Amino acid sequence: MPKKNNATIRLRVWIEQDHETYLGIGSTLLLQHIERLGSLRKAAEELGMSYRRAWGKLKSAEERIGHPLVEKVRGQGQRFTLSLYGRELMNKFLYFYLDVEAYAAQRATEVLGMQVDKAGEFYREDTE
Repeated sequence: MPKKNNATIRLRVWIEQDHETYLGIGSTLLLQHIERLGSLRKAAEELGMSYRRAWGKLKSAEERIGHPLVEKVRGQGQRFTLSLYGRELMNKFLYFYLDVEAYAAQRATEVLGMQVDKAGEFYREDTE
């Protein structure tokens, strides 16, 4: 039986500062889901993690980065929105990641001689 002649590339990309993770795909996905859903709890559920883990990941990212990434929406209980800095950082990382992913898929296709597609974890229209 012949093998399929296509594949999917999956990348784990992060930025380090002083040998520690500064920003990566995990925290960016969390921010993206908080932005879309307005809720840390719903974002955690959709990403398959506990609320406690998501809260810890968010607070750890804010400590590393040195800026608040989310803000509580007043009068709306546990609703969150991204801070201006958090939204800008998320958008910049998404554009960076998508550029790296597109190049990697194209280059892998050329080198391996088979169709290598992007995984599509992020979509550019999410940031427009």
